[in-house]
Amino acid sequence: MQQLLKPIGIYPLVYFRILFGLLMFCEGIGAVLIDWVQEHYVEPTIHFGYIGLEWLKPLPGYGMVYLYLTMALLGFLIMVGWRYKVTSFLFFLLFGYSFFCEKTHYLNHHYLIWLISGLMVILPAHRKLSLDVRRQPELESEVAPQWTLWLFRAQLVLVYFYAGVAKLQPDWLAAKSVSIWMAAKTHFYVIGPYLDTPAMIWLVVWGGIVFDFSIGFALLWPRTRLVAFWVAFAFHIFNSAVFHVGVFPYFMIAANVLFFSPEQIARWFFKKRISPETWTLAPLRQPRWQLRLGAQFCIVYLTWQLLFPLRHFFIPGDVNWTEEGHRFSWRMMLRTKRGSVDFLVKDGATQHTVYVNPGTYLVREQMRELPKHPDMIWQFAQFLKTEYQRQGMERPQVYAISQLSLNGYPPHPIVDPTVDLAAVPYTWGAKSWVTPRPEADGWPWAKRLVSERK
Repeated sequence: MQQLLKPIGIYPLVYFRILFGLLMFCEGIGAVLIDWVQEHYVEPTIHFGYIGLEWLKPLPGYGMVYLYLTMALLGFLIMVGWRYKVTSFLFFLLFGYSFFCEKTHYLNHHYLIWLISGLMVILPAHRKLSLDVRRQPELESEVAPQWTLWLFRAQLVLVYFYAGVAKLQPDWLAAKSVSIWMAAKTHFYVIGPYLDTPAMIWLVVWGGIVFDFSIGFALLWPRTRLVAFWVAFAFHIFNSAVFHVGVFPYFMIAANVLFFSPEQIARWFFKKRISPETWTLAPLRQPRWQLRLGAQFCIVYLTWQLLFPLRHFFIPGDVNWTEEGHRFSWRMMLRTKRGSVDFLVKDGATQHTVYVNPGTYLVREQMRELPKHPDMIWQFAQFLKTEYQRQGMERPQVYAISQLSLNGYPPHPIVDPTVDLAAVPYTWGAKSWVTPRPEADGWPWAKRLVSERK
């Protein structure tokens, strides 16, 4: 605990405040300019919220466009350090609202940005080179408690490490998903012909595992830090060029700089040559109780981040198929799914049956994601139940006729077509109405192969 309370240079926090604010400004403006906000929030008439948070609804009309522009403005204000505590807290709230009111386009890096924005609220990143300091000079400080920097570093190591853990599965090791992705990238200018080659595919498979497991620890070790940073830089630029994952690669590159020492960051970005010993003698401005509370929060938060991504190991079934425990677990680029789902609505009183094409209600992105996620199928069934009750059907029963192909395997039903989803309550964990992954696929196939060889 005492080690976490020691003073270190504040320049890493100042650097990251500036880069984070700049990236969030670009993210907010870019999401509007490329119509991403319009496609995901404005055009759909039905939205899929997270179970338990369905009461969170996107703003009507072009409200979400204005919200993203507001977040861009808040990003700019965070960058310059104007009313930092207020603007960072507002950004955390608005970004969380936009993230949790629609899960169709769930992205791990949006979840990470939301977490980091929440952490920044409690950090003293505004106590140097900010408009807040210009307005209140007494705020200025050269140091911050050590836990503020290690909180970021530990979070990044966990993201990388759990991405590696997730890759230890037969489908990744057999290059199932990677082969499908690379085959779809051959039209890319210059690099396209080289992507769908055995050498590149296996480089991505094994290079991805080695990278994810080792890069965080290599960044922590001073002797390998510089090489590790440039390896990570190349890795993220490759992902940006090939997979088009938005701001995430640049966010991670900016965050990886935090693994360097405060005196290096001060020298490189702020032209300050300061000895580490100078900082160890400088007083921390916060009261002792605040410093201890922050260090305790750091421990509790990282414990949660360490345990929560492991929950899918305790839920029966293949997480790639059922999606139970997939979100919020740093499981990135592991599977590709293609499927379809239609619905039958039966009047429980008259047995009259109506065929329902979800495309009547949903936009293209929702139609693409609906067959992949049992929870979304269940939510749409509840919508149909309410919709047909509104139309006068007394006891509507809703059945899903689905087909799903995971990582190129033959398609199979993801939901039991004989179960009335309108009558099934949603429960956490494994669900009886979600079919198991076929024995010919994935982990069951690997287990059977091992048993046969024995």
